[in-house]
Amino acid sequence: MKKLLLLGAGIEQKIVIEYAHELNFEVIAIDSNSDAPGLKISDISIIEDITNVEKICEIAQKYSVNGIMTHAVEIPHIVSRVAQKMNLPGLSPEIADIATNKKMRIECFQKNKIPSPKFVYGSSVEEILEKITNFDFPLVMKPIDNAGSRGVIKIEKIDDISKIYDECTSFSKTKTVLIEEFLSGPQISTESIIINNKIITTGFADRNYDMNKKFSPYFIENGHTIPSILSSKEKNEVIKVVENSIKAIGINFGVAKGDIIIDNGYPKVLEMAARTSGGRFASDMVPLSNGVNILKPLIQMSLGENVDMDFLKPKFSKAAVQRFFFPPIGKLKSVNGIEESMKIPGVYDIFINPNIKINDELKPITNHAERIGHVITSDDKIEKAITIAENVINKVRFEIS
Repeated sequence: MKKLLLLGAGIEQKIVIEYAHELNFEVIAIDSNSDAPGLKISDISIIEDITNVEKICEIAQKYSVNGIMTHAVEIPHIVSRVAQKMNLPGLSPEIADIATNKKMRIECFQKNKIPSPKFVYGSSVEEILEKITNFDFPLVMKPIDNAGSRGVIKIEKIDDISKIYDECTSFSKTKTVLIEEFLSGPQISTESIIINNKIITTGFADRNYDMNKKFSPYFIENGHTIPSILSSKEKNEVIKVVENSIKAIGINFGVAKGDIIIDNGYPKVLEMAARTSGGRFASDMVPLSNGVNILKPLIQMSLGENVDMDFLKPKFSKAAVQRFFFPPIGKLKSVNGIEESMKIPGVYDIFINPNIKINDELKPITNHAERIGHVITSDDKIEKAITIAENVINKVRFEIS
């Protein structure tokens, strides 16, 4: 039986262990959190830092693993280095670095004429001020080495740069940030897999930013909607840009997660990462909408197995909608209405972060990792799926003191 080394065993990664078992593979799961739920169902569970390449290589050698992967974690540069050192299938570290580092990635886009925001980068307030003289406000600042919208902040005026730089770099080891022009328009999430140099885009969804004003200067997504409201022509244009950006970076193995914005009618790439999406998009939203499972082929690829292409064939077409809970700020006393809401036809899942406990102080949200939970719904009609999701958001009550 082949052995898969999985980096991360949290709520998002648990489904990878389940799928690997369905495919008759053994799983060695690593997580720094001893309470990670995936550790309870993996064949071998190890508590270790999933960014420690040397330790991970020791584990890979000890257990004679046949492949390595992660899911929904921004560590392709770690996975690739272990794969290279242990002679396992995977991306080259050079390509993984470009896909992970925002500065390297957007420079790659610029070099290869991939439509993307105008940008500069800097490692101090003084450097930033020197470089933005030709920019118009508002702008966007983001750390080059983080994900999940951590440290991504809108800059309304020049006087705010120093304060925002301090906050942004609190999420950065390099203390280097990107400054991008602010673009407004519909945003799209895509999920692609690359097999034998062929790019297959399996997921395509509208990103919901209807609460941006509430959370400004932060950018907080309020879920996804499938299918997209874009026309067939617009979708094809987005997919073309997605494929060109994947080729520009050089991602020739595994998966690619894209964030695209439609700016004045033209798609521009905000992000293209060499990993699967988190937030239940790759694992639940896409399969719910069309029956496509991108994780099982990724498991097979990572182990050097032939991919069963049937996993990637759309089998039906339904609407899938995700919306997030944004409770009031204060001490959490109780959460009510979940059991009742789960009985509503069309409700697929209601999730509340298990790390949130009664009597915890709920603070203002500044990035996606701080969202407390969500509802996912499905129906043949998109309007109905949206209505069901919105009803659940109103029915689940967070009592705050």
